[in-house]
Amino acid sequence: MELTHPKGIFLHWHRYYTYIYDRLLRTECGYTGPQPYWDWTLSYKDPRKSKIFDGSVDSMGSNGAYIPGRNGTFTTAFGRNRTIPAATGGGCVTSGPFLNYTVNLGPANYEPRVGSGNGLDYNPRCLSRDVSLVFANNTKPTDVVALIGSNPTLEAFSGFFETRDGLHASGHFTIGGDPGNDGYVSAGDPIFYLHHGQVDRMWTIWQALDPKTRFGNVFGTSTAFNRPPSPNVTLDYNLQYEVLAPPQSMSSVDSTIDGPFCYIYV
Repeated sequence: MELTHPKGIFLHWHRYYTYIYDRLLRTECGYTGPQPYWDWTLSYKDPRKSKIFDGSVDSMGSNGAYIPGRNGTFTTAFGRNRTIPAATGGGCVTSGPFLNYTVNLGPANYEPRVGSGNGLDYNPRCLSRDVSLVFANNTKPTDVVALIGSNPTLEAFSGFFETRDGLHASGHFTIGGDPGNDGYVSAGDPIFYLHHGQVDRMWTIWQALDPKTRFGNVFGTSTAFNRPPSPNVTLDYNLQYEVLAPPQSMSSVDSTIDGPFCYIYV
């Protein structure tokens, strides 16, 4: 699987990855409803009180049980090292549809790693969360306005999204826990797909504000921080999904109403 952060394929790759999830829900689970997204701006003051994390039967499950006296989590992913401070939970999810949910992959970018240490060994454990009010405060309406309104090019828009405390990272670290803090296997928490649905929604809104210039654009290379150096991507560059799906060209996933897609956001 390609490493998609931070580089020129970030938005395109995740658009189709989220679509794969939606398609599998329909073909393998019989789901017929719309694919929801997590609008961070509605819950930034305290996500624990939102419908997303309130632990009700139709939520995405609760925060994790609070574990006092914990140290932060030192993470190493995509060429970035940082310590994520302990927050309001830390333990297993306590209620909702993902109570007793089992996570099997990881950790890949923090301890305790198991087996080979690459995060791919079988490692069953509970889904834990550690909702952070600090990172949630980076997902305010004003942060979204700054993202969409102050970045006229795709490179600027994507770069602003992927800053150290930007909306993308802060959404992930708002969730926290295991595997939420793991940059390589965070998709093991089902809330991942609602978060990236919102990421895709932000890109879609940005594109719609200037459709003549904001479709059909690419920038940068296909390697994180261009290490090792690689050629600039083009619209013909094929995004890789390994066993999940055939490769997809950048051009085919550029619009939500073209190529394999037919959806809009409300």
